[in-house]
Amino acid sequence: MVQRSSYPVSAHYQPPQPQPQPMHPHPVNPQSMPPRSVRPQPGPYAHAPHPRRTAPGAFPDQPQPRQVLMAGGMAGGSMLALAALLISPNPDQAKVQEAEAFTCIRQEQPKALVSRDQIKKLLETELQAPKATVQEFLQVPYCVLSPGKTESGLPAEREAYPLEFDPQTWLVVLYEGDRYAGYDFRFR
Repeated sequence: MVQRSSYPVSAHYQPPQPQPQPMHPHPVNPQSMPPRSVRPQPGPYAHAPHPRRTAPGAFPDQPQPRQVLMAGGMAGGSMLALAALLISPNPDQAKVQEAEAFTCIRQEQPKALVSRDQIKKLLETELQAPKATVQEFLQVPYCVLSPGKTESGLPAEREAYPLEFDPQTWLVVLYEGDRYAGYDFRFR
């Protein structure tokens, strides 16, 4: 009795045919075998020959996998190094410039701290308000930083105030001449 599947089968489908087992191409010499005490037990694949490996360079027109990976790795690494040099030609120079941008050129009040209430007042202050109005509620800054630039690219004076609740973070207030131009935070 032939069992039929409940699934539809294509008219082109042919069931697999059993393949005859190949004969062992090389007869086994029992004298070349190790002594019986260390001989492995025969398994289901004991009669199958070991696949032959080709020596590297056996096919000179085809690149070997290790050669391709090495060439690709070297090319990729070279491109990455080149890109890194183009982005920052001197990696230490960027750190030096950043450190110089937040270096105090004049220390005003070493114990100055800004509170949350003072920050709230600053947030409520309109841009272009007089510098004296902002300094009235912020008080004397910790220090004056080197001149910087506003978002529009104009030169700006900068004053730094460490936060009362996080002294490692500074509030940096920018002024264009005698007008308030904005603020920023410096995380150390």
